[in-house]
Amino acid sequence: MVDYILVDTEQADQAIRSLRKRNLLRTDSKIISRGSRVGIPVKEIPLEMKDKAFRSEIIPRHISRSPYEIVMDYATANGIPEEIVPDKWIRYGDSIVLNLTGEESTQRKIAESYARSVGVSSVYRVDGKIKGIIREPTLTLVFGPGGPIAHLENGIKFVFDPSMIMFSPGNVNERVSMKGFNAAGKRVLDMFAGIGYFSLPLAKYQNPSVIKCCEINPVSADYLRKSAVANKLLEKISIFNGDSRLLKSDSLYDIILMGNFSSTAFIVKALSLINNGGLIVMHHLVSKERLKTVHADMIRRISRLSFSAKLVDTHIVKSVGPNYYHVSTTFSIDRLQ
Repeated sequence: MVDYILVDTEQADQAIRSLRKRNLLRTDSKIISRGSRVGIPVKEIPLEMKDKAFRSEIIPRHISRSPYEIVMDYATANGIPEEIVPDKWIRYGDSIVLNLTGEESTQRKIAESYARSVGVSSVYRVDGKIKGIIREPTLTLVFGPGGPIAHLENGIKFVFDPSMIMFSPGNVNERVSMKGFNAAGKRVLDMFAGIGYFSLPLAKYQNPSVIKCCEINPVSADYLRKSAVANKLLEKISIFNGDSRLLKSDSLYDIILMGNFSSTAFIVKALSLINNGGLIVMHHLVSKERLKTVHADMIRRISRLSFSAKLVDTHIVKSVGPNYYHVSTTFSIDRLQ
């Protein structure tokens, strides 16, 4: 038989945290439902909860403990406040990224515990937002050797150093969508290539005739090259390390990718390089108030530059802050006579 504490369902999370902190929570028996309440298995009944206790047969629980549970046990045993232990992380290859606060020594202990429980060698702390035109992350190495990793996504190996290169987990669907983006035999220009977020999936799965990758950050350009080598795609792309507005080309492109919030400032250059009937895929930051009008505004702007634009697709990629959204928009472009 097992002792249980009966609590209202909406109070269960708080009760579980309190019991775990006091090392009273049993993990070998399942939590059971009793109408609008739940029974939480305990090692012993706290005095203040005697009136909520009952006994029942043990319902065995297959114990597959999450990294967070393991780290919480470590924190409890070592006097680390549970409120500073993050319950989420982002994994990049052999490293993870955590939101950490508190003293440096405590952060390192939490980071090392997470590294062991997740099974990675390095842990980084988030210190701020992406900064600057070359899109540098603000991550600090807290535990482990750090350095370049190989992150596998959608069958593509992305090689980069998390402390030096931005890799947004919120954009995963956009990267994966490139696998099915019709570019076979097409000429593709990626004006903000980064480490190949869009270009490498296109090169691997769509076989365009040309992929020109522009990247202003020399570190990103170097990791783009290394990622292309890791995927045996170096012969399928060419890299221009510089501002894409300075690119000189004797030929036009069928598809132009503009995966940067500054894309609207580069539209003149993009139009100068697009083939008649070609597609321009823009990523931009849009306020909630402009969501319904931003596409028409861009079409009017393009028309003033002697081109016509037809909306092919638009969708919200993610929310990026209060009342602001990352939006992807695809236009079909024709030159006006």
